[in-house]
Amino acid sequence: MSEQTSTPYRVLARKYRPDSFETLIGQEALVRTLSNALALGRLAHAFVLTGVRGIGKTSTARILAKGLNCEGSDGTGGPTLSPCGVCQHCRDIASSRHIDVLEMDAASNTGVDDVREIIDGANYRPVSARFKIYIIDEVHMLSRNAFNALLKTLEEPPDNVKFIFATTEIRKVPVTILSRCQRFDLRRVPQEMMITHLAGIAEKESIEAEQGALAQIARASEGSVRDALSLLDQAAAMGADKIEETAIIDMLGQAETSRILAILDACFAGNTAEAVDLFNAADAGGAEAETMLADMLDILHQASLIAAGATPADLPEDQLNQLRKMADMGIAKLGRAWQLMLNGHRELKDAPSPKAAAQMVLIRLAHLAPMPTPADIIKNLQEDTSPPLRPAGPAAVRQPTPASPPAAPANIAAPASVQETPLSAPSGNAPEAPVSDISGNSLPAELAPIAADNEISSPVPSFTSLRDIASYFEEQGAQILAARIKRHLRPVSISAQKLEVMITGENAEDLPQQLARALSEASGSAWLVSVSETGGGKTIAEEDADKDVKEKQAAEDLPLVARVLEIFDGAEITAIKAMDATPVREGEAAIEDTEEEGLPPETSSQMR
Repeated sequence: MSEQTSTPYRVLARKYRPDSFETLIGQEALVRTLSNALALGRLAHAFVLTGVRGIGKTSTARILAKGLNCEGSDGTGGPTLSPCGVCQHCRDIASSRHIDVLEMDAASNTGVDDVREIIDGANYRPVSARFKIYIIDEVHMLSRNAFNALLKTLEEPPDNVKFIFATTEIRKVPVTILSRCQRFDLRRVPQEMMITHLAGIAEKESIEAEQGALAQIARASEGSVRDALSLLDQAAAMGADKIEETAIIDMLGQAETSRILAILDACFAGNTAEAVDLFNAADAGGAEAETMLADMLDILHQASLIAAGATPADLPEDQLNQLRKMADMGIAKLGRAWQLMLNGHRELKDAPSPKAAAQMVLIRLAHLAPMPTPADIIKNLQEDTSPPLRPAGPAAVRQPTPASPPAAPANIAAPASVQETPLSAPSGNAPEAPVSDISGNSLPAELAPIAADNEISSPVPSFTSLRDIASYFEEQGAQILAARIKRHLRPVSISAQKLEVMITGENAEDLPQQLARALSEASGSAWLVSVSETGGGKTIAEEDADKDVKEKQAAEDLPLVARVLEIFDGAEITAIKAMDATPVREGEAAIEDTEEEGLPPETSSQMR
């Protein structure tokens, strides 16, 4: 019986593990820093390498260990970042059997006793190598006591001892450890570089691989070289050293990009049935619901980049043309679709059936996508010249007062005065001219937003109404006193240094005395504030509330406002705001909230 010996197969991730910095891809910054440190003789005694899985942390640690101990092929070399690979030290380190280069897995050696062995061994000189090097993988798994035990040795190690730590969870490493090390963040390998690397390995292994298949593998690896090589190994075994893009899509549980684009096009066209049918077909072919939604988010991102004028990723021309058409919808609609898809992607984790949850996301997107944005709705309402749904009426907008104010409309009654006393109307206020709405209709000044009725220009204030008094103290920063005046005092009469009021509400008995002192200090002459048991008009707060109600009622009769209230069920006016002097550009709309529709700036009203 003949014996047949065979060499065990080594997976590609191990076979093509980098053994020098020349074969380490995607980490140029790290190599440049270490090269300069060696050249200048400033190499640190401790390093911490961090990054995602499979990007070369442990490989970098071993390469660095070989470079520090390499003696060259002739035995006369010194520390280098290009180890020869043939000397005894390089060979022993590559096979993980060097007596002075010790690797420890912190996931299975987490305690103080394990660290104590390192501390004790660091006190002895290397047996044969130039440096004694400790490589601790997954260092974040060490216990708190183990970290504390290592601090002293890590801060002041012997000259011939080096520490190299590797971790994927840098936040779990205490700052006391990090402050004693030089930190290197290893980056994810870019997709283009990954594709080139995979193509080179496929050529060496005599594997026929389509460029699209390698792109799918590089994308699925998320920048991890080890993940990419493992997927390439699996795909080569599945296709008998012939890798096609469709096979990779099936292997990864993905849907073809053309099908994802078709689903999105159907949703944006409002064709719910077609979108769901395309999704069901992809699901029947083995595509995962979560992966399909993630692919849709990626396509929306690429289309948004094009819409914003940015340069998208390197894509095939046919896909790029489809994305350009999608970008024509505008950033507003693409952003709204992105938010809906992103929320739907989160819902998949909580849903009992990911497939059903994904279908619901597509149904919502298909119904939302054809809808106009709030800005489009407002613009269409502005351009609509059809008869109003409600009787037209006055609007509330503040405009600059004309030099010769026209007469007020005959169909609008002037607001009734509070009472027939000197407080019935503030002095010094000229009648405001009516203003016009966006259609040119004359509007009453009573709908103008509330403003101060009197401005104090003289150092010595002159008060002719209770509102003047409240406004003065409000301007002086006495907000509490002004608020109490507005809420608790009903005006009866006012004359020179004499004010008669009626008190309303609780805890206001001391307000007249407090007000008298404040008025005397403000005017420089004694004021008398007396209290009446009867009479008195409305408080300032009550007047403002009544005025606010009238403004809102009148604003509701505007043609544009009436149309908005009719279209949006449950909408209501919440505030009337003052306009600034800046002219509004044609077609420009002001929207207070993306979820709550607003009015165009000409009405200066806020709705919900």
